[in-house]
Amino acid sequence: MDGFPKRKESPHDVFETGHSSTSLSAAAGMAIARDIKNEHFHVVPIIGDGALTGGMALEALNHIGDMEKK
Repeated sequence: MDGFPKRKESPHDVFETGHSSTSLSAAAGMAIARDIKNEHFHVVPIIGDGALTGGMALEALNHIGDMEKK
């Protein structure tokens, strides 16, 4: 089992990435797509403490904080 999301490995891995602090940005995109499609479910990203120092995670926190979504 790979340590990072691999689409060929699991139907639950919806995108591929490496160690780059992408979970918050991906979750924001999934929430936006969910709302455009008028679907109703929660999006829950998982991020480790080390990944919170990544620039992508910090930018995503700024974006998510400005969104009016759950």
